[in-house]
Amino acid sequence: MEKNQKQSNDRLASFLFFTVMTLILFSPVLEQYPVFTALNLDNMLTFLCLIGIILFQLKQPKALMAQEYIIIALMLVIICLGLFGNMVSGIHGMKFIALDIWSISKCFVAYFFGRLAFRPGFFSSQIDRLVLYGKWVIGILFLLLLINLVIPIWPSTEIRMGITTQYLIFPHATYLSATVFFCMLFLGLKNVRHNIPFLMMGSVLIFFAARNKGLIFIAIYFFMLLFQHYAKKKSFKISYLILPVVTLIASFWEVIDTRLLSSTTSARSLLYQASFKIADMYAPFGAGFASFGSGSSVKNYSSLYDMLRFYDYYGFTRDNPQYLNDSFIAMFIAQFGYIGTACFAAILVIFLLMINRRSGRIQAFTLVLFLYAVTSLFTELYLTTSLGIFTFFIIGVAFGDKETKPSLRKDTLWKKPFR
Repeated sequence: MEKNQKQSNDRLASFLFFTVMTLILFSPVLEQYPVFTALNLDNMLTFLCLIGIILFQLKQPKALMAQEYIIIALMLVIICLGLFGNMVSGIHGMKFIALDIWSISKCFVAYFFGRLAFRPGFFSSQIDRLVLYGKWVIGILFLLLLINLVIPIWPSTEIRMGITTQYLIFPHATYLSATVFFCMLFLGLKNVRHNIPFLMMGSVLIFFAARNKGLIFIAIYFFMLLFQHYAKKKSFKISYLILPVVTLIASFWEVIDTRLLSSTTSARSLLYQASFKIADMYAPFGAGFASFGSGSSVKNYSSLYDMLRFYDYYGFTRDNPQYLNDSFIAMFIAQFGYIGTACFAAILVIFLLMINRRSGRIQAFTLVLFLYAVTSLFTELYLTTSLGIFTFFIIGVAFGDKETKPSLRKDTLWKKPFR
């Protein structure tokens, strides 16, 4: 009887996991239809996650790790800094402030839901299903790509790297690239050698999405798997990344400086220059919520945009604000100042330290997923989108495996399984 109850609970947990994961991942697709647009799926799902956290904790309380309590404390400090910033800058409007608070909190709500809703070891128990899920998603999207190349059902006029960018069923190529990237990470969790055809399909999809970041991170992920395999180590130390990261930054510093810091024509560069100016003006708090670079600041068209004469630039006007919320980091610097940015950096470091305590496939998977999210913060409002919610939900579930720490063995990842 007890065994049957456990199996029933496991099936229910598996259904909940894949349902939440799929709805978050494909919410941009569904929200293209009016009936789902009104629901605002990613916000609705995150709110349900918040209710789920409360219910799970009331029914069967779980203790968090010490680092997770620090993350919550740092988030509260950031929120307080934002509210003080609103007082200093004189930018008010409770509706927009509340929306901004919710926007920066969504990914953390998803993370804690993933941590608390599932039993220890749940993620490892779902690896076979995750691999199958990744194959189905990549296979279907690859088939749609072939059809679209012959008959342009989802036409695109955007040209990047000399090819016509493919969106397929997604509203933007970023969502297509990220979805395929996530599914390729699932395929790397087990029997990698036998998933190579699907990995190649995924690489082709990311190529036609014209997003280099996806291909770069897939290469990094499999470098880590190969390192763990051939070095016979179960863990990949975070310190191993310091030299490659410093080398890459030094090698591409001119590009980084031009596109993000010193250019007078790049949209993101203008955002960063303005964010530092605002942080200096309203030090030490920043300008507060709904003031710069966030979705609410665009809807409200913050008075700071007029002060900075952003209406003189294409993509920064009230009628065409498409570039105003193009960087999470620029938004954070302006709205929460240098103290708030330092608090957020501390949160990222804490996540890295928690990842460093994992081993094997779970560590490799969560590290690349996390680094992908961090890199995206510089070029988009990643954490406020469905992609950020998905990333931290999956990391939260994977962190529940802390008691099992599966090792990376040849028979697990590379050999053909016994039949």
